[in-house]
Amino acid sequence: MRITISNEVDKEVLKLMFTEEEFQNFAQSRFLPTQKVVLNFYSDSDNSEYIGFVEFEIKSANRNGYITYFVHPKNRGKGYGKAILRKAIDFAFSNLNLFRITAEVYEYNEKSIRLLESLGFELEGRLRKAKYYNGRYWEILVFGKLKEGD
Repeated sequence: MRITISNEVDKEVLKLMFTEEEFQNFAQSRFLPTQKVVLNFYSDSDNSEYIGFVEFEIKSANRNGYITYFVHPKNRGKGYGKAILRKAIDFAFSNLNLFRITAEVYEYNEKSIRLLESLGFELEGRLRKAKYYNGRYWEILVFGKLKEGD
């Protein structure tokens, strides 16, 4: 048996394994590049004060965006997290044409879990012992939110 190392799968070999339709479906879900959209938020009172960001990594074939968010430490506990996430979710469903948003949260991040739940995200699964932090393994919780009305 011979092994090669590469940074991508040999698509020509895959084409031999699938019908054209099967290959296109597989390729759309695995090989199409993701698009990143980052929304940076600043305070209304002082346009230079940075609040935080929300990033979507979009898989357009599935209309799914993986969300990452961050609030600057000096602005935490002031409601900014909920405000920027609410605006970002509305933007994603209205302007990016997403059908679903997926978030992964470490189980020790209880504030983030409560935040997602307060915005209508539902727990869809868990990756067992998938994050090593502070001397132990933690679960990664997978949350999802679907566009209403679709």
